[in-house]
Amino acid sequence: MLTSVFRAYVPPIVLFRKCLPGEKDYHRSDIVDHLSAIGLLTKLDGVLNVMTIDDFVFDGDDTVITPDTYFTKLLPKQFVRSRDLALDAIREGLTLNGLINIPVQFSVLPFEVVSKLAFSIPDMSADDVIAVLKPEYSDEQIAKEEQEFFFHNILKQFLKDKAEEEQEENKKKFDVDTSFLSQFVKFCTGLNYLPYRISNPEYSIVIEFNSFQCTPEDLPVAHTCENTMKIHGSVYNNDREKFEGKLMMAIESTDGCFGMN
Repeated sequence: MLTSVFRAYVPPIVLFRKCLPGEKDYHRSDIVDHLSAIGLLTKLDGVLNVMTIDDFVFDGDDTVITPDTYFTKLLPKQFVRSRDLALDAIREGLTLNGLINIPVQFSVLPFEVVSKLAFSIPDMSADDVIAVLKPEYSDEQIAKEEQEFFFHNILKQFLKDKAEEEQEENKKKFDVDTSFLSQFVKFCTGLNYLPYRISNPEYSIVIEFNSFQCTPEDLPVAHTCENTMKIHGSVYNNDREKFEGKLMMAIESTDGCFGMN
């Protein structure tokens, strides 16, 4: 899992291993299966023998898309060449166009340190998520006490309990991308991963208790540009069941979109 530097500049990468035209073991059925699995399979009704490659990648290529050129020209341009350009740009930026020898710079560092600097936590735990939570309480003392109780005794325990429940379920079926913790982090930040603290010690997810921009019955609201989740200062009267229902509804209603950011 790449850190934000890579994720910000490289679209979801599709690597068709042994699936490029002319390579051994090239199978178009494999490509269709891969695209379908990640939700990127283009519907070809009204495309084949009608549209051109330029209509998709805007490179001036007026080749008509046929069952053959779809695989031999369009897909390589969409998912291989475009990623090559993005990765080359990142490489040139990180090395100042070759002036800095990255292997030499990293050679004095243990592999574990390099890995933590370049990659995100592969399998986040409840403790990982809780460690980056940063509460912002109201100024009123009574409200603040209620919010502190909510943050330490309800929110944190809720995250731990959900992680434990899924750990039992994952003994039968494991899918980290759809785990509640990754969904919660994605809801708050727009990304379903956490960086190692060593690479970004200032990273945090703000839990803002706000009584002015929302009402007591509102769903939690995420501002992903600021890594912030806002909930009303009354914290649902510290009713965990009510909070859980509101949060799950908010996460489900914003999955795959930016409707509440």
